[in-house]
Amino acid sequence: MTRAQLRARGYTDHGIQAQIDAGRWQRLHDGVYLTYSGPPTPDALRSGALLACPSGGMLSHETAAELHGFVEPNPRRPVHVTVRYGCSAVRLDGVKVHRSRAFAHIGVVGSDPPRTSRAHTVLDLAVAAPDAQEALHRAHHHALEAGVHPLALESAVELRRPARHRRAIAAAVALLRDGVLSELEYRYLVDVEQGHGLPVGHRQAPVLVDGVRRYEDILYDMPDGRVIVRLDGFGTHRDARTALVDRRRSVTAAVAGEPSVPFGWEEVTAFPCRTAREVAALLRTAGWDGAVGPCGLCERNSRL
Repeated sequence: MTRAQLRARGYTDHGIQAQIDAGRWQRLHDGVYLTYSGPPTPDALRSGALLACPSGGMLSHETAAELHGFVEPNPRRPVHVTVRYGCSAVRLDGVKVHRSRAFAHIGVVGSDPPRTSRAHTVLDLAVAAPDAQEALHRAHHHALEAGVHPLALESAVELRRPARHRRAIAAAVALLRDGVLSELEYRYLVDVEQGHGLPVGHRQAPVLVDGVRRYEDILYDMPDGRVIVRLDGFGTHRDARTALVDRRRSVTAAVAGEPSVPFGWEEVTAFPCRTAREVAALLRTAGWDGAVGPCGLCERNSRL
């Protein structure tokens, strides 16, 4: 509670200080008090940080992401609060204060406690990244985890026009719009395709299976045919229906003379060089005449 709230309940400044001196209450921030003696809860720390901002604020960055459920809670993190641009500086223990010119447009209406929207929370985390590559990864990964549509993230960027990492965030939006819809697909794109100079395949390519439109993870259209790559981050099918659809896709591709190969998390993340060579061999059977380039991991392995 704030000092003003306690005064409204009949407490004088002397009475407030007496409760603190007796160890029954605690001072959390200047003018903000915990009216109990135990360790502050996460909710209390968040509420106290908001009460300590005299001009009002909302939870943002990792703190908002925790409340939205797409970042794991971590008690060692500071509480992140965003206030209006131009507010006087506030220094609070255990609190990181940010300022935004778009303060009136980035919050969730009616949220309790006040917090930034999912799209603007993803944007905050990406902008705070130490470099462009990490910003791209954060924007892509968190947008997927938070269920943020690429158009919503794009709108947030247009509204705020961040000075840092705008190109990298735009690249993440492009990946989402092009159908790179999982962490595994992102790692395949970066570590296997781009890392080794392979062609970039069509994501979520529509195919007809038993007269029904299905979608392949990655489809390569080569001069002499097509090659299909499927990415399975689970390693096993989650239900019988999914297993049947995948079998029928494999049969359809085989009848059409189109090789289809599955790769899981381990092949893509632990052995990207081997996976790239295998994909390249398949692409050559379909008429690709390119060469596999070495990535940083290839070069390190060659020196061993």
